[in-house]
Amino acid sequence: MLIRSLVQNKIVSLLHLKQIRHMINGFKVITLCGSTRFKDEFLEAQKRLTLEGNIVISVGLFGHSGDDVVWTEGVKDMLDRQHLAKIDLADEIYVINVGGYIGDSTRREIAYAEYKGKSITYLESCIKPCLYENYAALGELHDAGRISDEDFEQVGRDFDEKRKAAIAEYNACQGPWPYQWKNIDAVVCGILQQHGPVSIDYHDIKDLYDADCVYEVRIKGKGTNDEEKIQSIIDTIRSEYMAQLRSSKKVVVTLCGSSDPSGLLEKLADCMDGLNVVWQTRTFHTDGKDLELSIVII
Repeated sequence: MLIRSLVQNKIVSLLHLKQIRHMINGFKVITLCGSTRFKDEFLEAQKRLTLEGNIVISVGLFGHSGDDVVWTEGVKDMLDRQHLAKIDLADEIYVINVGGYIGDSTRREIAYAEYKGKSITYLESCIKPCLYENYAALGELHDAGRISDEDFEQVGRDFDEKRKAAIAEYNACQGPWPYQWKNIDAVVCGILQQHGPVSIDYHDIKDLYDADCVYEVRIKGKGTNDEEKIQSIIDTIRSEYMAQLRSSKKVVVTLCGSSDPSGLLEKLADCMDGLNVVWQTRTFHTDGKDLELSIVII
């Protein structure tokens, strides 16, 4: 019993140590990430964050700002590996994304930081990477030998759990996406589930993630049967929303009914001919006879 207790206490201690942040003498450790073309912004952020009471770890060389030794054989690879180690040392990473720019190396560093449980903040507001993008970035690190096979297997398990949670969140919605833009991953996972993993174009998904402005229209059908209800929806679209639709980059249309409404899509599609549309249908989990349309305009 004594040996078992000691072993259990040791395991608990190790788990606790794994969760401890790297704060040193009460100072938070922040690693700067971003393109080295932004040397001035790196130096300004290092100064500001230091004066705010943080230990700041920055890049050692600015390859895109004159430090040409970076591009000699083997140096860039070494520096990339070093920077992942700098992220391991940090409590947080601070992304220097001037003008919203995030290059491939920084994209991989963000994914690595998230996987390692680090806080992530940005110089400028931006659309955060989605779980699919982070998984792909970690795959690139694995292919480059910077993440072990064992760690990447864990990445896959984490990704699958997040994907399942997002799909469960999507399926828990009663009606078309009542809070879709609070968790875009839930929407994308739901669309992939509806269409199958290979039947939807990647750019449909990318446009959803990258949208700077999203406008949603919800229209409830009026009438005594599905045909009348769909016609009332079409009449409303034509009389009130065609200008927005014609100026859209892409629209995502969800038709929801108490029974499978997929047979009504053909009639609905006629009034949206020529638009770039992602279609899907959903069945209400109610006993009512409602028919409702959600149009997300991107």
